Amino acid sequence: MTDEQLKLAVSLFAQLPDERKHRGLNHSLVTIVVMALCAVMSGADTFPEIQAFAESKRDWLRRFLDFRRVPDHETFRRVFARLDPVAFQSSALDWIKQAIGGQLEGDIVAIDGKRLRGTSEHEVQGVHMVNVWSARHRLCLAAQPVAGKQNEISTLPSLIDTLALLEVSGCIVTIDAMGTQRAVAEKLVALHAQYLLALKGNQGYLFEDVQEMFSDALRRQISETELHGASTWEDRRRSEKRTSWVLPAHPDLDDYHWPGLRSVVMVESTRTVRGKTATEQRFFLTSLPACSVTALYAVRTHWEIENSLHWVLDVAFAEDDSTTRTDHGPQNLATLRRWALNLMRREGSVGAVNKNRKRAGWDDEFRERLLQQLLPLPT
Repeated sequence: MTDEQLKLAVSLFAQLPDERKHRGLNHSLVTIVVMALCAVMSGADTFPEIQAFAESKRDWLRRFLDFRRVPDHETFRRVFARLDPVAFQSSALDWIKQAIGGQLEGDIVAIDGKRLRGTSEHEVQGVHMVNVWSARHRLCLAAQPVAGKQNEISTLPSLIDTLALLEVSGCIVTIDAMGTQRAVAEKLVALHAQYLLALKGNQGYLFEDVQEMFSDALRRQISETELHGASTWEDRRRSEKRTSWVLPAHPDLDDYHWPGLRSVVMVESTRTVRGKTATEQRFFLTSLPACSVTALYAVRTHWEIENSLHWVLDVAFAEDDSTTRTDHGPQNLATLRRWALNLMRREGSVGAVNKNRKRAGWDDEFRERLLQQLLPLPT
């Protein structure tokens, strides 16, 4: 990339609001944010490591950033503690919109929470991030912090409002039982998105009625019911059979006034590990028509958010080891990690993420290719 292209790429952060007193400032907010982003892409996990990276790459950074000296780690810490996390996340969402356009139709969009374990101290629960994952694009579309897992319930409707800024019409949104709320379903229906929501005992009589529907259907001849079934087998370290059963929503469920409900799903998993067999049944509400193949695919794909996002953030970015706790620091560092991971996924180099982080630290050209992903797509 040329110096001008690098300057254009990082101008995406120029609109971030700077809450600092402008008198006597030695570093612009863009300089601090971009240095930190480049450092996190290159293997830095703490503020002292961010400073060390910037000092070692001072000449390279001066190609597109204007600064006299590298900020010390306390400056990085203070700035990210005060940076507005909503505005920072908004800049990420703006980039997502330009990166994928309106290409979410037919996608599986999974929503799930992840605790930042290092932010917990004594009786304090710490920060919990609710993440939105695109299975097709393998990108974190959005992330919203909450204080403690229980607050996911009140956070999800506002997160759905954030999703409204993307073109989610025609995608399938999957959420675990914490998100099985009428308000969430209503918002998704209004956005013309489909939903598949996990159903557990916290829904009381609704859960029991759905269980009874499947028990009754499976007791009878399948030809006498509207039951649809599909199965998959997996045989690697364990033998597992998954069967999805789907029924159209019975009129009796109308009493629960569930927005957009068209069918109910039961997924039965039978696992055999070291000669021991266990069976588990899970239930779901969905706005999709009764199709067992689609339901099974959506249920399986939902777990990519654990394997391709949460696990990678912990193993490759050491997210759970981060003990930053001051003000907005934990949320903003979490957003930096998701920025870095998204840029790596868009760049497309094969190999483990932790290997590519080291490569970004060693190879200026590779790091520039990652920053190039910030540029708008050619029209």
